[in-house]
Amino acid sequence: MQKANLALGLLLGGLWACSSPRSAAPSRSAVIEAIKHTPDPSPAAPVPLYKTEYQAPTAYQVPPLAPYSGPKKPLKNIILMIGDGMGPTQVTGGLIANQGKLFMQQAQATGFSITHNQYGKITDSAASATAMATGHKTYNGAIGMDSLGHQFRSIMWDAREHGKSTGLVVACELPDATPACFAVTHPDRNQPEAIAAKYLDAPIDFMYAGGLKFFAQRQDHVNLLKQWEAKGYQVVTSPAAVPSITSPKAVALLADTGPPAIAERTAAYMNLGVDKALEVLSKNKQGFFLMIEGSQIDDAGHFNNTTQNVQEVLDFDQQVGKAFRFAAANGETLVIVTADHETGGYSIIDGGIPEKKVVAKFATNKHSAVMVPVFAYGNSSELFTGMYENTDIYYRIKKALGWPEQKTQ
Repeated sequence: MQKANLALGLLLGGLWACSSPRSAAPSRSAVIEAIKHTPDPSPAAPVPLYKTEYQAPTAYQVPPLAPYSGPKKPLKNIILMIGDGMGPTQVTGGLIANQGKLFMQQAQATGFSITHNQYGKITDSAASATAMATGHKTYNGAIGMDSLGHQFRSIMWDAREHGKSTGLVVACELPDATPACFAVTHPDRNQPEAIAAKYLDAPIDFMYAGGLKFFAQRQDHVNLLKQWEAKGYQVVTSPAAVPSITSPKAVALLADTGPPAIAERTAAYMNLGVDKALEVLSKNKQGFFLMIEGSQIDDAGHFNNTTQNVQEVLDFDQQVGKAFRFAAANGETLVIVTADHETGGYSIIDGGIPEKKVVAKFATNKHSAVMVPVFAYGNSSELFTGMYENTDIYYRIKKALGWPEQKTQ
């Protein structure tokens, strides 16, 4: 057991070195897969304080948002926000740490999503993201397809066919499970180079993520960045170059694997990506479909790290505030905030709002079966109340937009 824990520690340690262009760090998927095959933490083992407690140094302001009150407009833009691993307790942790206020509280409609996979088992990110992107349940590890090889059409294809621009902004590698399910189909989420190659034909205009090595430092020595440029995409590989993006057809890959955790990066990583996506995608008069993922809430759950968990939720919530403000300003945008699953069996056992302190325990270092929240704001938000399967998110978005059902690609 000691040797296994040492090996896992070395593997996890590599994750934080991902910002080096020559880093040989493992992919996020490889790290999470390693964790899934380790025993749950022993209650008797000593746990560092930062993993069980977090006290926020400050709280950010959450001013009230006045919902759009102008003339009724048709729905034009969709912003789907996925807090990977964010169950109800993760939201509660953020609420406590920010002195009882989150932007998520200002949702105009609230529901619950039931996340089990095709077989009624606890889902992974791939199966759940496939459900939300395509309206189909599937097996864990599947990207947009099922065990019989049926390929399911991502809602991004519908957006493109209706003349909309499309975008992905994520705090993980671009070939990782959640973004990939909105872009491509593949039988196994753990083949990032194969998934990366399929992005060249994906219905996505704007991409902002990590995972540079799967496109530019591949084992087959093919430089996919050059192929993207040949297709008319603007490609940047550093945060300093992101402001130069002027077209919705752009790829920003800003880390070799995944971006560093919130405590090591600044919140500017997601701020920069969401700001740029809204800027360039909103140029399209037909509207846009943007998926934003707070990817590393899930990592914090797998690592049983309370400090990182709260910080990532607060980082994500500030992007939610940005999306809600955008929707409030124009009256033609629907924002849906949800999760693919809960991670860690997270439980808050002490602390409080006055001191901005969260004391928590984890039941597991894997996913759980807990239902996850759905918060909706803006045009047609009323469609997202109730308790429903995660596949319903796909169908309710299509209903809001007046798009007919299309099941296979």
